[in-house]
Amino acid sequence: MDNTIQTFSKNLIILSLISIALTYGLTYLIPENLISSSWPYIVLFFFTISLLVHRYLLKKSGGQHAKFINAFLLTTTIKLLLFLAVIVIYVLLNRDDAIGFILTFFTYYLIFTSFEIISILKYLRTSQKNN
Repeated sequence: MDNTIQTFSKNLIILSLISIALTYGLTYLIPENLISSSWPYIVLFFFTISLLVHRYLLKKSGGQHAKFINAFLLTTTIKLLLFLAVIVIYVLLNRDDAIGFILTFFTYYLIFTSFEIISILKYLRTSQKNN
């Protein structure tokens, strides 16, 4: 499991750095109202949430698929509610940046969620082969 967490962490850092580089480059190509000025904080937010959730899921599963499914559904629900709360609070406090924030947040959501799902599927496949 420690190797799985280390591999996930390394790949998550690489994904985050690529996302940062792409976003930084896109800030010069796309109108500034479409990319939120708080994009570095959004990347940090998704990095932290992804790392914490992945570690939690691996520890909770313990190789048992029923526990993993319950933990996955619980964390997914909590994440969605947290993400919705972050969006609503930010938009209410910063109406001028609402469109850019929502677009930026949603883009990072798709990127990091896809990465999480791919990583979880790889983990499940390897754990099934080992059992």
